[in-house]
Amino acid sequence: MFPTAFVTIFMTVLLLASSQPALGTHRSLLDRIRDERPRWISGYTGSTYIIWGKHSCPAVHGTKEVYNGYVGGSQYNAKGNGANTLCLPHDPDRLPYGISLPDRYDYANLYGGEFQFNIGHVRTDENVPCTVCRTNIASSTIMIPAKRTCPTHWQKQYTGILTANRYPYHMSEYLCLDDNPDYVHGSRKDDNGRLFYPVKTVCGSLPCPPYENGELVSCVVCSR
Repeated sequence: MFPTAFVTIFMTVLLLASSQPALGTHRSLLDRIRDERPRWISGYTGSTYIIWGKHSCPAVHGTKEVYNGYVGGSQYNAKGNGANTLCLPHDPDRLPYGISLPDRYDYANLYGGEFQFNIGHVRTDENVPCTVCRTNIASSTIMIPAKRTCPTHWQKQYTGILTANRYPYHMSEYLCLDDNPDYVHGSRKDDNGRLFYPVKTVCGSLPCPPYENGELVSCVVCSR
């Protein structure tokens, strides 16, 4: 672990630099410090995110795979279970003990995930893969809906199409599915589970313009 004093000094320099006027035409002192920091510092920073619909991480400098697996979540029409979507590993560890339940129905269920539309070489009802990625030259990652570019000084990790559960069903997360998704081979079977539908805009409380009614929504995942 590097000394606490060094961290304090380094952060102070960053704070001071952020309040100074830009040096040169294009880069501020803050950006130069970030770009030129020692390589070993990156071992103590980093940010993780999930790329939905892919077996591997994007080919972006500094981004490495943590693990890959399958999408897991609640049944599309269930009132209970978990609200978030999971990336389940290929090699689960079994619980080493048992439990007792007051009632045999006192549990939640976990299902896989399926595409509900055709995109690229993926077809409806094929299962959705996922990969957990870590970028070691950033400390933050965000998903920006309705954009395909990242803000200034942010690195694009991947672009995609915004997805969620179908509107008459129970609510789910909005997730950014990669533009060129993979699928789990041999999985084309209508088992349902956590379903991925494309998202379309509805004008009204959503301002139009700048949005247009009935359009599919893009998305981008960015890091810095």
